[in-house]
Amino acid sequence: MSDYQYIASAKDFTAWLDALPSGETLIAVDLEAEFNLHVYGEHFCLLQVFDGQRAAAVDPQTVPIELIKGFLEDPRFKKIVYDCSSDRLLLYRNHQILMGNLCDLRVAVRLLELPRQGLGSVLEDQLGIEPEQGKKRFQQYNWMQRPIHRQALAYAIDDVRHLFTLRDRLISQLHEKDLMEKFHQENAAIQAEAPQTDRKPGILRGSKVRFFKPGQMRLLENLHGMREETAKQLNLPPNSVFPNKDLLALAQGKIKATAVQRPRSVDHQSFAALVQQFLQAVKGR
Repeated sequence: MSDYQYIASAKDFTAWLDALPSGETLIAVDLEAEFNLHVYGEHFCLLQVFDGQRAAAVDPQTVPIELIKGFLEDPRFKKIVYDCSSDRLLLYRNHQILMGNLCDLRVAVRLLELPRQGLGSVLEDQLGIEPEQGKKRFQQYNWMQRPIHRQALAYAIDDVRHLFTLRDRLISQLHEKDLMEKFHQENAAIQAEAPQTDRKPGILRGSKVRFFKPGQMRLLENLHGMREETAKQLNLPPNSVFPNKDLLALAQGKIKATAVQRPRSVDHQSFAALVQQFLQAVKGR
């Protein structure tokens, strides 16, 4: 189990920052977030940082977000990350934090065409670090809850602690294969602009709606908006309020809203009201 400092106040975070080396500093960064898994919406839940010597878990629920923003946007910190796209989008959309000066190792892994490209698999294949027994149970952990389980914190810290060593190993291979220039180009490209915050939700784009007719697509967008409002009111993940597969089938006319079984997490009154909205939307299409 990793040693780390749990930082839950502005005072402790400022003291931790003041202890970092002056000048340009290399640090490893990761974060844990909630993405419509346990509650409604996307939430920044934990920031993990390792400076090569000290590891810290920073609680954004109690440390002022302005302090975290100042740290993550500070150009003197070069941040080692792994596949930062969703984290970077979340930080920018929710908190206007534009994290830059990144070394994203996922780019290196893609250029090297490694057979397994998830971080856990890369750590195992490249560094011989096998996943700890029982670690899988924290992959869908509710990072919104407090206090955070001590084993969950150790799980969160362990991956970021290995990013320094992984960086050295991957950079060495990039040099051997004459891919460093390509890495610099692609690594710079992924952070050259602010993340796009106006993309449609996943259910409204991609292969599952590719062959939807215009009327079906308009209906799906209408149904999706109704479900979002109900999910927000109940503070539940939208898919737990009315399953995605059923929403798609409803928009295509393959099922009726009344045929969908009420999820246990939704009370009778709220579900009945949503079904009634759906019936009206389908009738008025």
